[in-house]
Amino acid sequence: MKQALPKKSVFVRNLEQLLAFLYSSQQSCFYAQAVDFFQERQSRQQQLALAEKSWQQAQQANAKPEQLQHSRKIFMDLQYADEKQRLARWQSLRQVAEALLQLCEGSSAAESQMLSARLLGGLLITSGSNIRKALLLEYAYKPLYRALLTLRLLEHLLEQQILKDPNWLLWFSQRDTSAPESCPYRQKLQLPLIMATVIQHFGQLDPDAQRLLKQDQTISNSDKALSAAEREVYLALTLQGSVQLLQQGLGMQPFTRGTKEQREQHLQTEQFLQQQIHKLVTAKPNTPLGGLLKVPQAYTSIVMPGRSRYNYDSLPRAALLMREAAHRGDYHSLLVDILFRIVGLFPQGYGVVFTPMGDDGKPLLKYEFAIVNSLYPEKPEQPGCRVVSRNQQYRNTGYNISLSPELNLYFKPARDHLKTLPEQRLKELLNMLYQDGEEKYLSKLVPKCWQPDNFFSVPEHQNLWHNAEQRQN
Repeated sequence: MKQALPKKSVFVRNLEQLLAFLYSSQQSCFYAQAVDFFQERQSRQQQLALAEKSWQQAQQANAKPEQLQHSRKIFMDLQYADEKQRLARWQSLRQVAEALLQLCEGSSAAESQMLSARLLGGLLITSGSNIRKALLLEYAYKPLYRALLTLRLLEHLLEQQILKDPNWLLWFSQRDTSAPESCPYRQKLQLPLIMATVIQHFGQLDPDAQRLLKQDQTISNSDKALSAAEREVYLALTLQGSVQLLQQGLGMQPFTRGTKEQREQHLQTEQFLQQQIHKLVTAKPNTPLGGLLKVPQAYTSIVMPGRSRYNYDSLPRAALLMREAAHRGDYHSLLVDILFRIVGLFPQGYGVVFTPMGDDGKPLLKYEFAIVNSLYPEKPEQPGCRVVSRNQQYRNTGYNISLSPELNLYFKPARDHLKTLPEQRLKELLNMLYQDGEEKYLSKLVPKCWQPDNFFSVPEHQNLWHNAEQRQN
């Protein structure tokens, strides 16, 4: 008898399917195809070269027809198998890019922001329950999070005309969400940008880069401390891997059928796509174009779990860390500032604990739970949140607030306000709020934050982004 599958919201099912396109242990995925490319590339090239040479030698020696046919068949079969795998990789990557756009792009800027906040939040929340699945986190969660941030950063840069490429600005002005197949912004910029982000991320599978990290060739070791010189070599090797994956592992798509004019148009489109992706992948990190990919990458490496030094409580410090790095010249400082204008200090999906206001307009001596659920907060330190508890009880019909630092227990003054309560009362609050058994919080009588993965595992709690009443807090 088959067991009933656990219930999930449509959004969570779509999110899991999107992740599976990049990494899955049960179905074909881009990760497996990329690993196969990097591990088998040299041997396949040697086999093809030897088979072609054997066929040429048979022709030059005027070999018997059956020998010619046999040597030709060996070469053609190897070439066909290699081409089939290349096309499968390209289709998988295109599938990822299309699926991501379907989940994060709406019919208006406001809807796109809401959908993007939902997807970023869903990735952060569910990553907590997958913290031991290193490959899934590294090769599915991280590239998707990176790509989505990059899309939102691109949109902001074009709206403010900080990126001044005339073609990009023209395509941006010609956006047509009702006709995605013919929308130049989607086809010529958004899709190549997602593909470039994924290719750049998967470049770390280059065998030379993996050997430098002294790890097996299936996972990178982001905890290994590289010297400055080693780091420079490692980045060069990952760039080498990205370019090889683009040019040899993906390449251009063949023309199938049509007129001569259609063939020429197809060739131009494919050449443009290759050039666009190559330009993005190889852009210098300290330029606006390179920073467009580099800054979201750096933020993702802090926010997404996967390192032994990962600390959920400290995620809001990402802005401080990145601004310090920008002052050192590691990142493009303007793009760092813009990124935190978009996402704020508290990542989407982050669990905040706050003190609610009483009817008299004064903070009460208790706290409730909320989850960050929107982009572009009023101020970076003032996140837009969905309240998910009332009177220390979880609920799925909460309201939205713009949470001020004075009431956010992440900040010390708000915690100090509650320390006037007796210890026994603080323990009672914790016991009521952590009914899901998160005993680790009981050591912190006044918690700075909370991790909502258990809360979010209940389908009725997964709709944090629908329209809700906005209240003052």
